[in-house]
Amino acid sequence: MVSEKQSFDNCFEVFLADTPESRQIHYNLRYQVYCEEMGFEDKTLYPDEMESDEWDDNAVHFLVRHKISGHWLGGLRLVFNKNGTLPFEKHSASHQPISHVKRKASVEMSRLCVIKEARRFSSKRFAPYGLPEQEISAESEKVRSFYNFKNQTRSMIWGLFKAAVDYSSENNLDYWYFIVAPALACFIRREGFELSQIGAPCDHKGVRTPYEISVKNILQNPLWLTDYKNGFAVYSDVFKEQASGMQKTAYA
Repeated sequence: MVSEKQSFDNCFEVFLADTPESRQIHYNLRYQVYCEEMGFEDKTLYPDEMESDEWDDNAVHFLVRHKISGHWLGGLRLVFNKNGTLPFEKHSASHQPISHVKRKASVEMSRLCVIKEARRFSSKRFAPYGLPEQEISAESEKVRSFYNFKNQTRSMIWGLFKAAVDYSSENNLDYWYFIVAPALACFIRREGFELSQIGAPCDHKGVRTPYEISVKNILQNPLWLTDYKNGFAVYSDVFKEQASGMQKTAYA
């Protein structure tokens, strides 16, 4: 059992990235994970070290950071239908057509990432696409101070999930779709979430399978009874307040 001191709400905070600057934080985290670490995206296509694609302008982005140090550690996005299509449909057709009404109340969760320093103590099978085969041996000084127990990656994934599902509930979004590796699907199911496979597995940077899950099912999970209660803050609200406070100090 995680102590109150080690709870997600005590250690971390999640932000809705509502500004170009905050979205760029997510793009850079993705670059670190998908380009530099995993090699799933060609890093030469992103000389600015910002991994982005055609879906980002039609998505909302969430970021997680460590409260004390202020380090940004991971993120995910929820993608809305674009011209009647979700990203997973470029790779795998669903067994049954998704109705127009259902599409209006649906998003696709993708680009879940947690940087390697934050994954230092986690099992390889919990990474978005699986960690590299070699173990990470060097311990960063900035990591040692606040990653001192094993399941922080799980905690950050669930913190991002909870923030994103709170947003979904507030905005009448009833269904999530995602296309993931078998290990990540197993990880999600093991925590009691009810995934429904909606299409055949496909080859997309390895074997990936499309799934559907209801927002109602995510919200009913007992995982949220003891932690993850803080939801998310809006990046511009928090950092405008900080900028205003600094300005007042300068003129004091």
